Amino acid sequence: MRFVVEKLIRDKLPAIMRAQGLSVFERRLGEAEYLAALQAKLVEEAAEAQAAASPEELAGELADLSEVMLALMAAAGVTAEQVERLRLAKRAERGGFDGRVYNAAVEGPPDLPAIAYYLARPLQYPEVPLED
Repeated sequence: MRFVVEKLIRDKLPAIMRAQGLSVFERRLGEAEYLAALQAKLVEEAAEAQAAASPEELAGELADLSEVMLALMAAAGVTAEQVERLRLAKRAERGGFDGRVYNAAVEGPPDLPAIAYYLARPLQYPEVPLED
């Protein structure tokens, strides 16, 4: 039996899979492919963290997410210091998540400049009819 995988995997996994009796069809990615694969892996790991059913499982998925983030930063030439500086700046300007604030919707007139942000992202922020 053969299964399509088509995703970035950890470096030691081909040897581990071969030791289990599997044939592995891997290749090395070029720079652009590698960045794209890391970005896809980031989404994959985030979805697995979202689906975690226990604190232990969540910790493991967050470890995977952290590994991907570090690899992506290195591949993109971004330092951990840059990321931390930006994180702190955003926290100072916009706050963190300590308050557990959940935004259900926003509303405003169509000519309001802030509404353009939401109109430009209809899949992320679908418009709903106003109630009378």
